[in-house]
Amino acid sequence: MLKGTLGEIMYGTIIIDNSLPHAWERAMRFVGESPEIFTFGGGSEVKHAVDSQTDFILTHNAVAEAIAGMYHPGDPFCSPQKNKAYRKEYTAEFDPSAFDYTYYNLLVEGFKRYKPAEGLKNRIVKKLFGLDTYTTSNIDQIAILRDGLEKQIDEQLQSNRNVAVLFNPAVDNFSGNTIPCFNEILVRWEGGTRCSVHTLFRSHDLGTAWNSNMITASWFVNREIAKPCGCTINSWDEKNFSLHIYNYDLPIIDTMPLVLRNPKLQVMQDKLMYNSLDDAQVNHVAVNGWS
Repeated sequence: MLKGTLGEIMYGTIIIDNSLPHAWERAMRFVGESPEIFTFGGGSEVKHAVDSQTDFILTHNAVAEAIAGMYHPGDPFCSPQKNKAYRKEYTAEFDPSAFDYTYYNLLVEGFKRYKPAEGLKNRIVKKLFGLDTYTTSNIDQIAILRDGLEKQIDEQLQSNRNVAVLFNPAVDNFSGNTIPCFNEILVRWEGGTRCSVHTLFRSHDLGTAWNSNMITASWFVNREIAKPCGCTINSWDEKNFSLHIYNYDLPIIDTMPLVLRNPKLQVMQDKLMYNSLDDAQVNHVAVNGWS
């Protein structure tokens, strides 16, 4: 566990779980105990939250629950109707005109032609790219991820190069639009008909967005990339630079019901936790129990 005060070690942990609802519940309780209040934002938008660098490793069962739309019953922001509407943002049919971005458009059209303004912005772009204008054509990164997974299967060789990015510095830093929270995704073949998904978030709202993001992103990757390649998503690894709960969402923890666990899944959970610990930590747990 990474735990400390501001200026020392960032508060955080790794949550390994085979249940999507249980993973969120554990994260909410853990992050909610963070000793530091994080004040961040920009301009007139100042926010206060408890913060962490907590990451997730979700097994096949947890990913299957996400794809099926199974979220924690204590999440007041999730509902079948909201999740169905949110999934539309991952399709070409959705009208993004009311938003700075949608993840679908970032993946399909995020790297588009950009003409910088005169002055400092123009000089920065020239320095970064050696170009008068940023002229990279639109790149369909969804197709790239799908083709990359197919290539791994055909060659029977895993690759860490099958990556898509959703942050275009030449556009996002100068356009005035919101920089996307979801920054990177990697899809890797894991043998047979299995693949793994690895995502990176620069900023992730655990209280109001995590369940919806997992449910929608897993559904999207399964539909557009894994399933067309004859694969199932065997695991999902999510890394966060900042996984946080806004102060006004902290009361959710006090009313959050416990998720009842299937005893067989609980046994598997214990094994997963032990497998993620070193010898000293295992000995500590054996003597003192989980704490």
